[in-house]
Amino acid sequence: MITIGICDNDPVFSDNLYDIIWHAISPTDECDIHIFRNGREIIETIENKTFNCQLLFMDILMDGGTGFETAQYICEHISHIDLIFVTASETHVFECYHYHAFAYLLKPVTENDITSELRRYFQNLSHSAKYLPITYQHHTWQIPIDSILYIESNLRKIAIHTYQTTYYCYQKLSEMAEQLKGDGFVRCHQSYLFALNKVTHYSSTHVYIQDIQLPISNRYQTSVRELLSQSNMEKGTNLSPPVSLNQAQIKCGALICIRGTYLGSIIRIHPEQEIIIGRDGNIADLVINLPLASRRHCTLTYHCDIMKYEVRDFSSNGTFVDGDKRLLKNETYLLKPGSEICFGDKDTVYKLG
Repeated sequence: MITIGICDNDPVFSDNLYDIIWHAISPTDECDIHIFRNGREIIETIENKTFNCQLLFMDILMDGGTGFETAQYICEHISHIDLIFVTASETHVFECYHYHAFAYLLKPVTENDITSELRRYFQNLSHSAKYLPITYQHHTWQIPIDSILYIESNLRKIAIHTYQTTYYCYQKLSEMAEQLKGDGFVRCHQSYLFALNKVTHYSSTHVYIQDIQLPISNRYQTSVRELLSQSNMEKGTNLSPPVSLNQAQIKCGALICIRGTYLGSIIRIHPEQEIIIGRDGNIADLVINLPLASRRHCTLTYHCDIMKYEVRDFSSNGTFVDGDKRLLKNETYLLKPGSEICFGDKDTVYKLG
């Protein structure tokens, strides 16, 4: 189950996007889709604590404020959401990257564009997330563990509370605790198990997750207090926020196309992982199908500790940085984030995130 938001003041486009998303997801998973006509509606639902979208498709140019203003507010108040910008503007892709955008799509978008990005999103999500499998009334769900806030037991019936919804199954809470051992869940009561990194504040007798109050029984007070203490937090303070897909990628580098054939594409680069860039899919990790790109054009490695990119060129037509500066073949260079880079074809420009 995933909850998806659409924020666009064009009702025809929003309804069409709704249908595309529904048809793409519903055959394999359950989804709940909400339409917002402008950023103000999103901000109001966040203020009212009713906003529960995990993925948000959002335009940049809207009545009543830009998408960037909304994205800024989201980044300041919510940590468990991923953004896909869908816009007619060709000039804001690098700015969107700084709001941890998963993707940047240019209008008019096709059904294939949306379906491809959703498929890529779920693939990335499955690689970065762990899941809790449950079965209830002949239905099976794979619940992202990071989405679970707390788990409640009533005899043998378990209620698993997440950001979006509540799932049920029949199981002992002790068995569930064992199943989630090592995933940051803490027993605080015979009827409750909570996610340590979802706690917003606590006292000697209760832990609080958002506006939900969970009791700490006498039996568990010492162990809960020790675990909270190990988190280097004091009473009444906030604990670690939940982790979204893009938060998990914060330490990654990125290659963002700001002009040309692949305008809007955002490719995440994991730290210390050398990727080969080129035209030949049998050789390259990242295929760039440009006329002047070599089969094995260059290698790129992001060094997170020094926040620089290591580039080495092997091409015939050259790798160019910040305009006309051509890198010497087989030489190693360290480039700063924000540097512009071209792979043979100077009409297609990338920027290092």
